[in-house]
Amino acid sequence: MATPLPQTYLTQCCLPCEKELNLVLYLHQVVGPNASQKTIIPTKPGESLFGITAVNNWAIVDAPDFKAKVIGHAQGIHVMADQPSVGYYNSFNLAFVEGSFKGATLQVMGIFNPVGEWAIIGGTGELTMARGTIKYKILQESAGIESIRN
Repeated sequence: MATPLPQTYLTQCCLPCEKELNLVLYLHQVVGPNASQKTIIPTKPGESLFGITAVNNWAIVDAPDFKAKVIGHAQGIHVMADQPSVGYYNSFNLAFVEGSFKGATLQVMGIFNPVGEWAIIGGTGELTMARGTIKYKILQESAGIESIRN
């Protein structure tokens, strides 16, 4: 039997054919040893980070804990696309591997900052034609190697 996702609830939506779904999930990002991302287009030493490109397979977990249960993965790319500061453009599929949305995906894109919002521009399975936003902030960091976002 599928395990339900934590803190899931439905609210009223303005169109009868749509349902609003609010989830509380956590993204676990690891750099360094056991990294969940890898640089595929580096910049030269001494140059700005502009243009650096990496692929990611960040864990989506069910609690704000570094050892929480993995219920999905954010699989995609991020590119340093901001010249005056640090701002990575992200595009990834959030693929659910456990719970009531197992096998479904969300297509997500936006700029990666310490606090921000990403656009949900589509989905598959139970989340077909999804649209909306993901609001996030850093909840925990471990010496710049791991972070948990909610």
